[in-house]
Formats: sequence, structure tokens, C-alpha cells
Amino acid sequence: MLKAFIDDSRMGQPPVYVLGGWVAPAKTWASFSDAWQQVLWMSPRIQYFKFYEAMNLVGEFHGISEDSRDEKMMLLIRVIEEHKLLGAGSIIPHSLFNSYFGQHPHPEVRNPYFPSLYGLVARILRHNKAANINDKLELFFDYQPGGDQMERVKAGWEEFRKTMPEEFRPLVQSHPPAFLDDRDVVALQAADLYAGWARTVFESRLLRRKAHWPWGDRNLDIPSVLFEWTEKTADALYEEMFGSKPVKFTYTFQYGVRD
Repeated sequence: MLKAFIDDSRMGQPPVYVLGGWVAPAKTWASFSDAWQQVLWMSPRIQYFKFYEAMNLVGEFHGISEDSRDEKMMLLIRVIEEHKLLGAGSIIPHSLFNSYFGQHPHPEVRNPYFPSLYGLVARILRHNKAANINDKLELFFDYQPGGDQMERVKAGWEEFRKTMPEEFRPLVQSHPPAFLDDRDVVALQAADLYAGWARTVFESRLLRRKAHWPWGDRNLDIPSVLFEWTEKTADALYEEMFGSKPVKFTYTFQYGVRD
């Protein structure tokens, strides 16, 4: 069994919708969790990791210097490297999502989670197929109280499975994803790091600004299957999901006009 721990980064807020996280065999996650927890407890000790708090020195990182923050994040990255986790992500610009899915007749599809999850899972399964990995994939998401996101994902899971190519269905769990608290499950804290990093990369490129990375210019030894949607891939995946070519919509958005 492969387990994927996935988080989003401000899913309902343009200019981009991001899902990201890590995939590894079930047996890997126990030792990973112990190693991650040890880094959290190193001085300056924190109880949990959140990317936003780390980069803005708030929450658990309040009162911690940038140098200490950078050192702790670098150690967490090394834990990911040492356990050979596979990074996986989906990045959909708001312009593409709204054009392809924003006016879809099914409410589940109008939820950014739906195409984001499809793109993410499709990317993981194609990677596994190329690597001759046939283990079933089980998904875990961050628990999000106070909204209907979790219920919408659960309600749309069966529709999601129907849209998958038949060859992939046996390789993904039949039941909806589980939602767990990231303060208790450190694998979801690592997923938060991936999702936050992916969103920052996109926004920095869009705004033409350089992002600060605690690991500097060091090349990270982390395999990743990041799926950044384009019109070409959106056309192909839409037709794969629904068996028809997409009907696109024209609209105005603060980052530009798209057809």
C-alpha cells in the first residue's frame, strides 16, 4: 500500500489552486514521523509545522529568528530527502480552472478540489505505471473544520472515480479520502510545506519577484511529479475525464482576460 498525504494552499483564493504532498510506502511513514518530530523538538522547540507561520515568523515561529527558522526548515527538508519521499502536486491557474470547470453543470466539478485531485492522482499513477509500481494508493487530507470542503470532496469521490481511466481505478482506494488533523499527523505538516512551496513558486513567477528559500541555492535531492496545468494538458484531461471536448468560457479577471 502506498500512502499519500495531501494538503492545499489557500484553495479558494486565486490566482492559483494548489494541492501537494508526499507519497511513500506505508512502512516508510512511521520512521519519517519519528524523524520529523525530533526536528520539531530541537531548540527552538515547536509543536507543529505550518509553512505560512514559518515564512512569516508567526504562530509557532513567533519570536524565532530567521536564521533559526531557516536551520529548522533545512533539517525538515533533510528528513524528506533521507526518507526518499516522492513529492506530488497539482497547480491550476485560476484562469484555466474558471474557463474549463467554473461553469460546469455538476457542482462537484465546480469545486477546485475536483480537477486538482484528478490531476494530482493521474500524475502519481502515471509515474507509478512507468516505474512498474502496482501498489494501491490511499489518500489522506488535512482536516478542515468550519466549511463544507470535506463533505464536497467526499460527496464527489464516486464521480471522481468514474472519470478515471478504467486501468487506474484498481490502483486507487474505493472509499473517499480520510481527513486527519495535521497537528497530530506530521506527514500532513510535510504536505503543508510542499503545497505552500508550490504556491509561492507560482506566485513569485507571476509577480516576477524572487522568493526566499531557507535552503538557499542548494539543489534538493527530492523526486517530484508536479503537474502544472496548461491549456494543452487541460484540453487532454478534460476529454479524458468527461469523454468530450471542453466548452470554454470568456471572463475578466484581475490578472487578465482569457477566452
